[in-house]
Amino acid sequence: MDARAMVSNLLAAEWLKISRRPMALLLLGIFLFLTVVQQTLWFLVVALQEGVFSGGNVTFNLLSPAAIEQIKRQLSLPGVFGAMLSAINGTGGILAIILTAGIFGSDFNWGTLRILLTRAPSRGAYLLAKLIALQLALLVAMVITLLTGMLLAVTFAAVLGLPQAVGLLDIALLPVGMLRALVVMLPYILIAGASAIIGRSVIAGVGGGLIFLAFDVSAGSLNTIGAVDPLIRALVNLLLQPNINRLVVENSLMFGLDPSVLTTALDLSLLPPQWQALIVIAVYSALFAYSAYRALNRQDIGGSQ
Repeated sequence: MDARAMVSNLLAAEWLKISRRPMALLLLGIFLFLTVVQQTLWFLVVALQEGVFSGGNVTFNLLSPAAIEQIKRQLSLPGVFGAMLSAINGTGGILAIILTAGIFGSDFNWGTLRILLTRAPSRGAYLLAKLIALQLALLVAMVITLLTGMLLAVTFAAVLGLPQAVGLLDIALLPVGMLRALVVMLPYILIAGASAIIGRSVIAGVGGGLIFLAFDVSAGSLNTIGAVDPLIRALVNLLLQPNINRLVVENSLMFGLDPSVLTTALDLSLLPPQWQALIVIAVYSALFAYSAYRALNRQDIGGSQ
């Protein structure tokens, strides 16, 4: 069997497992529920601020006018696309780590890895097929999320009387935003997969992925000291989190949102340029992918390397 046929067969098997895995559907359901709740809470904030439910007689001064304007953009088209993509790279990233750990770790927990490597012995093909299947699953989840966001935007904008300004350019930019979102999640799912392989279990993958995410977010807070000195800023921007933030911000800006309005701790001027962000994320992803491949090769499971 040649390499292409081997990857194709493994990919078909992995996609079948993911599409029929209850955990994948459960995680998607949890994410959609949390996203709907978040958008609904923003809707209620605007409605209470402007007295929508009382005909303008009773209003609440909850947030600044600039913040309310930003929330309105998130609740209408095309701003909702930026809001959905941010949610995908926020809560969705955590759930993607859990899904990845389940996909990689379950083969160890269920004892199916040896059988898979016997039928298609290349461990590189095995890892590649899992990664491609996972990316396809995340793409499907993104499409469902964006459609959900559009439905919410139409509903909330109608109640609040918000204008809808979506155009063909906004629709054409959606694949760019989705690709950025996948790039943002890539290093985290790779470290989760590597952790699952090293620990030979789902729990190890979840633990390794979430611990790294927590450490990375904490280290990203050092970005504020970058304002002190350009050299310190350059060193801090070699960490993963500032570069992740750059791509997430770019997705928001692309659809008319300004994340710094609602997140005062985020200074856009301190973030690295987009080209650097792509390079840094690619380097981290390559290191994590190599770690997963090397860990799998060093384990005595069966199958060629």
